[in-house]
Amino acid sequence: MNCRIVFYSAKKTSYCEKALKKCVSGMGLNVKTAAYAVDGQTLGVQVIEAFADCDVVFVVGGLDFGDRRSVKTVISNAVKYIETDECKKLNNNLGNDGYLLRAGCQILVLLPDEPEQLEAVLSGCAADYLSAYAKSA
Repeated sequence: MNCRIVFYSAKKTSYCEKALKKCVSGMGLNVKTAAYAVDGQTLGVQVIEAFADCDVVFVVGGLDFGDRRSVKTVISNAVKYIETDECKKLNNNLGNDGYLLRAGCQILVLLPDEPEQLEAVLSGCAADYLSAYAKSA
């Protein structure tokens, strides 16, 4: 199953992309393309375009912002009018937690912009969840 990455104000894109590809390859997911966003509006456009093509989208970066640019704030504002089926906090003992939102057959995963933290988040309950989803699709 194909998935896409959207880097949001990320600084370690190539390292995170390698780490993400390594993590998801064992889950039955294949990273199709990567896109970049530097503000909330562009992030929204990139996520919409990604979901037009794939059912799983990873957003890397923006979790450490404490203002309206925070990916949590941007996504919360975007989905407050959409019924989500599931929302999970993905614990990370190394830093910023990740988040997983599912609406119907689409999954959005928010991940930190640090390769080690990204791997820590994806090696936890997210791995089982995404593996099961990829197998059922």
